[in-house]
Amino acid sequence: MDKKTDPWWRVDLLKVYRVNRVIITNRPTLGSRINGAVIRIGNFRDIYNNTICAVISSLADGATATFSCGGMEGRYVIVHIPGDQKIVCLSEVEVYGYLAGNVAVNGATTQSSTFGNWVAEKAIDSNRGLQQVNTSCVSTLNETNPWWRLDLCDVYRISKVVVTNRKDCCAEQINGAEIRIGNSLENNGNDNPICAVIPAIPAGESYSYSCGEMEGRYVNMIIPGEMKILTLCEVEVYGQVPVLKRSFVKMQFNSRVDLTDPSVGENLLKQLGSVLADRGFTNVTLRWSQTPKQVIQKVNAGKGRCGNGK
Repeated sequence: MDKKTDPWWRVDLLKVYRVNRVIITNRPTLGSRINGAVIRIGNFRDIYNNTICAVISSLADGATATFSCGGMEGRYVIVHIPGDQKIVCLSEVEVYGYLAGNVAVNGATTQSSTFGNWVAEKAIDSNRGLQQVNTSCVSTLNETNPWWRLDLCDVYRISKVVVTNRKDCCAEQINGAEIRIGNSLENNGNDNPICAVIPAIPAGESYSYSCGEMEGRYVNMIIPGEMKILTLCEVEVYGQVPVLKRSFVKMQFNSRVDLTDPSVGENLLKQLGSVLADRGFTNVTLRWSQTPKQVIQKVNAGKGRCGNGK
């Protein structure tokens, strides 16, 4: 690896995040090369225009260290080493943070039924419906257990949900609504854990409900009971999601097939990906870090019940 002046490494997060922390894992040998590395976060491709989060004075071979960035905003995370004859060599970089603002606006919605043009997506249009309720709010039909669901398209740790009630009339229609958060679509997501129950919200008001970092991809609102109508004008969701994380997992399989066959290995990864997707983890890329090795284990027959091996 050639030594350079002011070498750098950069990851583009594609969106502006508030970065809480960056975790660096050093290489297992020659770890002193990372000494003096600077972690920067910002929105500029010119690395020196971005703000410094931390300086890595030293890090032992193979060691991992966490650097707090205090919610610094940026699309780019850069690690660079100022000076001549330097080399940037990293084993792992993990970035943790959350999208700035209301994450609901990037999601997808559906509901149990729809009254007129009071469609599900109007609850995440950033319009609280205080001027024209019929063009900015959602409503189901009069039915049993009406519900509304938001798919955040990723698993978030949700700190709070803000719900805005309709202003014109019928404010009581939201009474008793349950806010549920989780990763399951069993019963349309309405069996996920409860964050809060809404006893009532005055007409046109917005109430905030703390969810204590509950994890989930789906946010549901459901009113249990017969002859109910669910009406709401806006749902805002605030939380955070790991921005970038790479994990290595060592696995051992008991299999009659040859896992060294590339097609067999790829098929296994697809099966694992399908299982993760069923549990709400869709933004996951699986690949082998090394070719699987076949190990043949000897099995002792042991003795049978009668002590003669049969």
